[in-house]
Amino acid sequence: MDLFKTLRNPCRGDVLRVALAAAGAALTVGCGPTAQPSMECDPAAMYATITTLCSDSLAGRRAASGNDLRAARVLAAELCEAGCEPLWTKALVPFGMAGAASRRGMDRVLAGEWRDSSYNVVMTVRSRFPNAEKVLLGAHYDHLGAFKADKGRKHKAGDMLRGANDNASGTVAVVEIARRLQPYADEFKRDLVVALFGAEEMGLIGTGCLERMLRDSSVTVGHMVNLEMLGRMRGDTLRLQGEMLSPVSRVAEAVGNTDSLRIDLSTGFSIGSDHFSFASKMIPVSFFVTTDISTLHTVDDTPESLDMEGMRRAVNYITRYVYTLLTMERLPELREKI
Repeated sequence: MDLFKTLRNPCRGDVLRVALAAAGAALTVGCGPTAQPSMECDPAAMYATITTLCSDSLAGRRAASGNDLRAARVLAAELCEAGCEPLWTKALVPFGMAGAASRRGMDRVLAGEWRDSSYNVVMTVRSRFPNAEKVLLGAHYDHLGAFKADKGRKHKAGDMLRGANDNASGTVAVVEIARRLQPYADEFKRDLVVALFGAEEMGLIGTGCLERMLRDSSVTVGHMVNLEMLGRMRGDTLRLQGEMLSPVSRVAEAVGNTDSLRIDLSTGFSIGSDHFSFASKMIPVSFFVTTDISTLHTVDDTPESLDMEGMRRAVNYITRYVYTLLTMERLPELREKI
């Protein structure tokens, strides 16, 4: 409709009022205060952060190198921009390395200085139910960095392991999911705790320390979701572990399935990633991982090697899964017989 012509013709006043009302309604729906942003992830934004994490300046994000601290600061800033706030006084939570590098022989083969501590990034999206048990969403952000000596046939002196899939992919997925879910916090029935873990490659040190800190602070975690290596999907399969501890299949059923993903409710249970620090304390977990790990701990694990379309599908599914955990009346309970 030509509104200018209508304005010039007083006989069309009723038509003008209808047109203006319709335009106002369209504005309210499209960009008004009640409109909520999409939960769909932004692959370009995720890829940009992966590229930053894998850059020469961060040199592989090895724990206790100083590069882990720089990476943690980048990630804390992104989570702050996404609307998260520190769970405690500060977002960066240091923990001691307890001689892990020398104990595991890492200091003999990995290059760079060795500090006494590394860092977890721990933030939250608060709900209207602060006393309810929390959902913890996490991933480790550290990797191995540069080798100063040969180690086996696969690792040679001078090799730089950047860790794009392991685990920059899981790390940026956590940030993106927090960003997409934060506007829905009024619908949550429990808080979302967001944690990015250091020193996973040194033996799950960051998560072990965080699990104890949460327990000592009387922060009750009702369910832990761990994201690992989401950037290389073989076919349409996204693997979900945790059924042996609690009926996570019920959550998957509630989420439903789009994007033609196949959710593999694996009967196996990995003990080599950060969820194990919580599962070992009998806290229900959901562990998501894609199925192609061919670049694991190799120089080929670079941003260019990732399947971002597959990652988009995986992150969109996990976003809905975490939203379901945050909004369901009761979280999946620990099985009586494990």
